[in-house]
Order: sequence, then structure tokens, then C-alpha cells
Amino acid sequence: MTAIQQKSNPQLDAAGESSAPSLEANVFDGLFDFRERLLANNWPDASQLLGLLKSSDSADAQYVFSLMRSNGVLLGVWSTPRERFLYPDFQFNNDGQMISEVSLLLRILPAEGDDAGWRRAFWLYSPHALLDGCSPSLIFAADPRKILEVAKAEFNASSDEGW
Repeated sequence: MTAIQQKSNPQLDAAGESSAPSLEANVFDGLFDFRERLLANNWPDASQLLGLLKSSDSADAQYVFSLMRSNGVLLGVWSTPRERFLYPDFQFNNDGQMISEVSLLLRILPAEGDDAGWRRAFWLYSPHALLDGCSPSLIFAADPRKILEVAKAEFNASSDEGW
């Protein structure tokens, strides 16, 4: 993991004040901007996902996708402006079918306290040192096993976990 080093401000230090709030505000602003860039990808919502999965049973779609999210089969991220979950595109192949290893990956990525899905999405869409600066989401469809290995290495997940 990358640690953000806190820089000191000589004027604030002399006055006995800290620059930590400013640093925290900058980190928050950066995360907010990153989330907005991800949302600009126009990820599908439940109704669009039905079309991708070539299904027309929209009556139970919200329930089914909610169950899939809670069971760790599908990653959804909450969009406050749209007031619904959106489904990041890394989970689907070019034909719109779910990649079977998604559930294995979601078992490895920490989900505790991440009901909105953003912590996992940030990891998936951020450059990673073990992938030569590529993001896991760019590689997942072509080589899901590689991303599973990287996730296990970072989060120290046992290969027996989930059995």
C-alpha cells in the first residue's frame, strides 16, 4: 500500500498549528474527483444490466441484483446522484456476460464497511505496482487469475478462504 507522507508547513508549525486538516481535505477532494471520473464511465444500472445479460425480467431485478451484491457475486457502487447502484464494467466480458471469477475476487477484496462498493472500486480502477502501473480492472477480463493473485498478495487472503 502507498502511504501518503504528511508535509509540514513552517508557518503553521511555528504557530503551533497542524497542516493535517488541509492534507485530509486534499485527499478527500482527490477521492471525490476519482469517484466522479469513474461515474463518468456510464456503468450500467439494474435496468441496463438486464439488457446486457439478455434478460427481460425487470420485476425482480432490483431484488436479484441486491442479493447478488450481498452474496459477493456482483460488485455494485452506489451513485448518490442517480440514487441507485451501478455495476462496474470490469465484471463483464465483451459479450456482456459476467466473468465467472468475479465472485472469487470479491471474496478476497475487503468488503467490511464498504456497503457502497467504492473502496473495492477504487482498488480495481487504480494503478497497481504489481501490475506495472496498470489497474486491475484493465487486466481482469483477459487474465482474471493474475488479478486474483495480486489481490491475494495485497490482502493476504488464504487460498482456502470461502470454502
